[in-house]
Amino acid sequence: PPEPPTGVPPLDPVDPRYIGPFRLVGRLGAGGMGVVYAGLDDRDRRVAVKCVHRVLATDTDFRERFTREVKLVRRVRAACVPDFFGADTGAEVPWLATEYVPGPTLADFVRTRGPLSGQALAEFAHGVAEALTAIHAAGVVHRDLKPGNVILAPDGPKVLDFGIARATDGTALTRTGGLVGTPGWISPEQYRGAPATDRSDVFAWAGLVVHAATGRGPFGSGTSDVVVSRVLSEPPSLLGVPVHLHAVLHRALSKAPEARPTAAQLQQAVAGLPGTERHADAGSPNRTWAAVSVPLTDPREWIRGAPRKRSWARRHRTALTAVSGVLALALVVGLGVRALTGEDSSLPGEPSGPGGTTGGSAATGGTTSAAGAPDDAPEEYRDLYETGEVVVEPASQDEPVLVRRLEPSSDGGEPLDQLRIDFSEAVSGEFVDFRMTIDLEYLPDHGSLTVHSNEFLGLRAITPGQENLDFRTVGNTGLLAELTPDDPTETVRLTFSGGVAAVYFVPLETRARAQESLDYPGGFCVPRSMSGVSETREVETFPGRDYIGPLDTTLTNGAPLDNCAYTEDSEYQ
Repeated sequence: PPEPPTGVPPLDPVDPRYIGPFRLVGRLGAGGMGVVYAGLDDRDRRVAVKCVHRVLATDTDFRERFTREVKLVRRVRAACVPDFFGADTGAEVPWLATEYVPGPTLADFVRTRGPLSGQALAEFAHGVAEALTAIHAAGVVHRDLKPGNVILAPDGPKVLDFGIARATDGTALTRTGGLVGTPGWISPEQYRGAPATDRSDVFAWAGLVVHAATGRGPFGSGTSDVVVSRVLSEPPSLLGVPVHLHAVLHRALSKAPEARPTAAQLQQAVAGLPGTERHADAGSPNRTWAAVSVPLTDPREWIRGAPRKRSWARRHRTALTAVSGVLALALVVGLGVRALTGEDSSLPGEPSGPGGTTGGSAATGGTTSAAGAPDDAPEEYRDLYETGEVVVEPASQDEPVLVRRLEPSSDGGEPLDQLRIDFSEAVSGEFVDFRMTIDLEYLPDHGSLTVHSNEFLGLRAITPGQENLDFRTVGNTGLLAELTPDDPTETVRLTFSGGVAAVYFVPLETRARAQESLDYPGGFCVPRSMSGVSETREVETFPGRDYIGPLDTTLTNGAPLDNCAYTEDSEYQ
């Protein structure tokens, strides 16, 4: 197996190589909740994927809490918390993926290099308070803030694992292991049996600052019983902490939670202390922070050590099913097929099988033999035609092109690109309609493929929290093109009525799966400014989100990466 990146422990032999859409390259750690893996997403961004223990995965109450927490966590946006990249709370083993943050934990840094001081200490205190402010604003309580859960990243401290501890409360793990949290970082009210609140996190914040400044906690060290007794009844020790931090730390370490400030008040109080001056760029740390932390690995090492990328079909293998022609047509009727290109009824040449094929199998274009492959298909492709699955994915993230391909049903085979769909031009109409010009190109040197207008579907909007795609048909059920190696290209035009935010190419083979999820990859944004005016615009004239380009429905950092189809919602503002 490839070597893991420098500084990242290798995967165990029993560890998975893929989780969801992520390719794993090593282990980042393990603990009471589960295992944290290092990985890459499809854009080669580095991620940390936390997989919960199987004992927790079998706990129904845990799954419900975990699901609620993930919904809250994905809304947290701040420079001092990792970006949210995705989660699957319904998987056999639930997982949560966030941005990978390079750098040592506070615990590791203090142990190997000593306490923080001066501006670095002030920046640490401010950054963690800023993170807690964002976390609490989203309705999340961390509950397990400690030196091992704060990374000293190159751009400032980042708080990890927020909100997950609450999902664990009440599971087998806590029923046998007691409180969620770590002795020395748990607030007095939690020891007395009260639930953790945002003020409990404030108490832990103060303990972190004392540890960062001195290498020890405000209540010293010793057995759990000794530390708990000090937390409940003794004043904290701030010996070695800069004097200008004493007042705010004493308030934050109050025995009574109501006497402690909020995280927002902490952030404001610390921002006014010496050493917390910021750059003009919002959220950037003080220059002295660069001396505290450096990246641990070269990002290129992750790419070299990662498994090969898998297609959307492979990532959703268990959910994909072959759809018969009758079922596919029934689904189209259920979606409300309407003729919008000039005819009011179906045209001759409708597909007699799924995917716009002519007398073909579920995964093939062209006339097929008994084996399901076109008569002239090379031998190396015949099994692919018989057992492969149709996939539609963007050709890249930078051009408005989709590719339809046949994907092997198991690892080890090579896919076959069948069709290139280029969304080359859009023309607005006078009544909020617009027309799109699409260039089709058949790619194999054998077989044939028919393309029908009912394979192009529109999407008006996605509501935040929506779990599947709600398509609208945008064309009639007529034949658009019949493509062969001798006549491989065709330029077609479709008319879209009433305005849509995105256009999808959905072969009938993929129709059921496309309906059932939000992450079907065959969609492109259309220019939002094109309404009420008649003019032609080329692709490159649409800057920013006002363009024809791949639609990414993934929520990143708590908000849609591409807002072209999402409705406005306050949580994304």
